[in-house]
Formats: sequence, structure tokens, C-alpha cells
Amino acid sequence: MRVALIVENRINVLTYAVRQRVLAKYCGQLALMLALLSVVPLGFAVLEAEWRAAVRYTIVCAGLLLAGGALARLVAPIDIRDNEALTITAVAFLLTPLVMSWPLAAAGIAPVDALFEAVSGVTTTGLSSLGGIEQRSALFLFARAWMQWYGGLGIVVLSVALLMGHHAAARRLADPIESGEMLVATARTHAQHSLVVYLWLTLLGLALVWPLAGDGFTALVHVLAAVSTGGFSSFDGSLGSMGGAAALAIMAVSLLGAVSLPLYWRMCYARSGTRLRTLVGDVELRALIVGCLLVGGLLALLAWWHGVDAPWYNGFLMGFSAQTTTGFGSMPVADMDPASKLVMIVSMLVGGSVGSSAGGFKLLRLLILLRFLQFVILRSALPSHAVAQPYLVGQKLESDDIQRALLLILVFVGIVVLSWLPFVLLGYDPLDALFEVASACGTVGLSSGITRPELEVVLKGVLCFDMIAGRLEIIALLVVLYPRNWIGRRSRSQ
Repeated sequence: MRVALIVENRINVLTYAVRQRVLAKYCGQLALMLALLSVVPLGFAVLEAEWRAAVRYTIVCAGLLLAGGALARLVAPIDIRDNEALTITAVAFLLTPLVMSWPLAAAGIAPVDALFEAVSGVTTTGLSSLGGIEQRSALFLFARAWMQWYGGLGIVVLSVALLMGHHAAARRLADPIESGEMLVATARTHAQHSLVVYLWLTLLGLALVWPLAGDGFTALVHVLAAVSTGGFSSFDGSLGSMGGAAALAIMAVSLLGAVSLPLYWRMCYARSGTRLRTLVGDVELRALIVGCLLVGGLLALLAWWHGVDAPWYNGFLMGFSAQTTTGFGSMPVADMDPASKLVMIVSMLVGGSVGSSAGGFKLLRLLILLRFLQFVILRSALPSHAVAQPYLVGQKLESDDIQRALLLILVFVGIVVLSWLPFVLLGYDPLDALFEVASACGTVGLSSGITRPELEVVLKGVLCFDMIAGRLEIIALLVVLYPRNWIGRRSRSQ
């Protein structure tokens, strides 16, 4: 007991709280980035003569520029700690919906619903508490899709790519949880590469969808949501209200968005004879394709068994939507059988690739878990003196890698369970409630019908928490909520 207390005291001595100057400076740079991003819907509002919304966007842009300019000029320490990087990342996804909900409310919706839509947009979830989407203005529909687009790439990554100059700070902000996954010399270069790939995917999506959708605005809104694996649609019936060819094209773009962005860059700059090998050799890409086909096939078989119309089309489209965490739907989830909902729950929780815009706890972590489980079983059959190490695709799995993957999966599932309980206590169907919570935590956006205008405010709050936690992969949000992150020593001199 005494040893444990000594260790705990030493840990407390070594623990540093967030420095306000560091937090203020980099949040100021994020505010400048958000101001630039807000110019786009401002211009759209002027073109649509939506003057009330235009005034609000103007005020938002001016306020962000003034506050961001003042804070960004602060002199802060060169180094930035892990907890500070995580805090800044979390603050970006906490404050952005609060700021952007005010212009959204100009569409005549309640502040609570405006905040819900903003959270769903920035976190690329796609859940909506509104009805009658087709009756909403073009500005409102575009603003939601635009938030999903820049939320999918990440406000932090955009800021690193375009505004931040210090490499040490940028490196931690671009990937504060798993800095070992950086594929280039500096985080700024990495972020710029991601931005270039993201832009090309968006342009490719527009070129593919526009001719099939027949309407430029419809194509734009859906492509912005597809590339970001967001799922906001301009139709009440989502892809079910579109032609089959256009829906399939949109889902193809969604699949591209669920692939790791650095993989595209590696493929483009690989030697001509090794590009296919680069793609085929990526274990997450193979797992993503297998997962989409497996989930889609299971849903198609279940749809056929229960007599659903166009079972193969609906089954595979819903399966791809769940696995890529896009959230587009070709049929109401409420009309699906319980087994199909369970399959989709598992698929939504797993999600897409690390380094993509997809949600979930990511396929790579599932592969690490499965490989470690296989290793444990294998190890039990080996002699006690045998030396063995777990490997994944030729790469040795370090204990830290395994611990991080298992911890995140465990916390992810724990958040789902805790968020599920309030829905059950308030009398909602347990399976439908689990589906809704899994969709929010996985930042998917498919709904079993629970999310609607009449949903209790407290449950809307739970879903907002789930969407933010899922987008931040939970750890960053937990760091913000940890008291020692704010109270304690801030430098060695204290």
C-alpha cells in the first residue's frame, strides 16, 4: 500500500496541467481557420439573399477574426505537451458547434436543434433531430454539408496545414493520440498531403456524381457528405429518394472517404510498378473491403429472407453505409429486422480505416485485438521457454500498441453502454436505443427512428456527447474532463 502511495505521489509530482497561454494561442489559430471556413456559407447566404443568416455569418466571421487574431499573437512556449494537444483538439470540436449553431438557427429552428445539427455536422455523424428536410432552405442544407466536409478532414488538420508554422506543436496537434502513425517528416507536410488528397477526392466525387444526379446542388451536398463519411442528405428518404446509379456512385465516394488518406499519397508517389502492391498490401484496406462485402452480404440475405424489396441493392448499400460510417440509407432502419440491426451495430462500432474521415474505433485496432487473441491462444500451446512475439503483416506489435488499441475499444464500448441506459430507462425499445447510441458514437448517422424533433432534450444531450466523444475517439474528451488536466503545476518552476 505504501509503495502504491509513493508511486501515485511521484506521478502527481510529474503531472503538468494545461498552460493557459498555450491553449489560448493555438485556439486562436483554430479560430482564424474557422473564420476562413465560415466565409463559404456567408457567400452562399449572399447569393441566396438569405440576409438574416448572412448577417449572423458576418458577425461570426468578424468575432472569430478579432478573437483569433488577438490570441494567435500571444507568445507561448515552443513545446506543447500531449495533454495540451488533446485539449486543443477537443476544444475545437466543442466550441465549433456552439459558434456555428447560431447561424444555423437563422433557418427558424430551436436553439437546441440548431446545436444538435451543428454537432452532428462537425463530427461528421449525420443524425438529424429535424423533420421535413426537403422543405429546408438551400443555405441550411449546404451549411450542414459544408460543416461535415471540414469536420471530416478535421479543423485541427486544416489549421496545421494552412496556418501553423511550428513543427513540434503542429506534429502533436495533427496526431496527438498516435504520433507514431505519422508518415512524413513533419506534421505540417502530413496535413498538407491529407488536404490535397481530400480535395482531389471531392473533385473526383463531383465529376462522378453530378452527371448521374442531374442536379449540381444535389451532387454537391451529397459529395461533401460522402467524402467526409457524414451522411447528411437533402432528401427525407436519403439515397432512397435518388436513382440507383447516383446512389451507388455516392456510396462509392463514401468508400473512398473511409480509406486512409495517407495511403492515397503513398500510392501516388510509389513507383509505377509498385502502386498496386501498395494498395493490396494495406491490411486495413483489405479489411475494409472484406467488411463491407461481408456486412452487405449478410444484410442482403436477411433482407431477401424477410421479403424486402430489392434485397441485394438495399442490403449491400446499407452494409457499405454502416461499415464506412457514412450514414446514407436506401431504406428506413425501422423497417429492418432485429438481426440486421445487430449486424449493423457491430459494423458501425468498428468503422473504417485509421487516418480516414470514417468513425468507429477503426479496423486497425480490431485487427490488433484479433491478432493478439490469436497470439495468446498460440502462446498457450508453446513450451514455457519459447520466445514469441505478436506480428501484424510483418510488423511487430509492441505492448504499447496493443494496450492503446484494447483501451480505446474498451472505453468505446463502455461509453456506448452508459449512453444506452438512459434511453432504456425512459422506455425506448432496447435494440433501437442501442442502434441509435452506436450510430452516434460511431459517427454514422443512421437512425432507428428515435432521433426526432420530439426527442427529450436530455437524450439529445446524450447523443451530442456520444457524437463528440466518437469523433475525438473518446480519449481527448476524457483528458478535458480530467481535473488534473486543469489544476496543478504548469511548469517545472512551480
